[in-house]
Amino acid sequence: MSVLRSLLTAGVLASGLLWSLNGITATPAAQASGDRYEVTQQRNPDAACLDCHKPDTEGMHGKHASVINPNNKLPVTCTNCHGQPSPQHREGVKDV
Repeated sequence: MSVLRSLLTAGVLASGLLWSLNGITATPAAQASGDRYEVTQQRNPDAACLDCHKPDTEGMHGKHASVINPNNKLPVTCTNCHGQPSPQHREGVKDV
């Protein structure tokens, strides 16, 4: 019985070693040069503002349209300059 257990243990160790060596020696798929991921915004950061403050065209207009945030090199959003709106932000505004 102990001989059988020893053979079984040796077989399991050998098969595990073969599987692990196969993973180490496998060459990874070559990545084409120039294929880099580009990070983009997943949603419009001005979406809540634009629900009520509708611009004439898509996005901001006037001097806001050409301003770049120096921290992240992206166009400014409403909350960059105007901060986060408080719960009282909409009090006194007529319903449309």
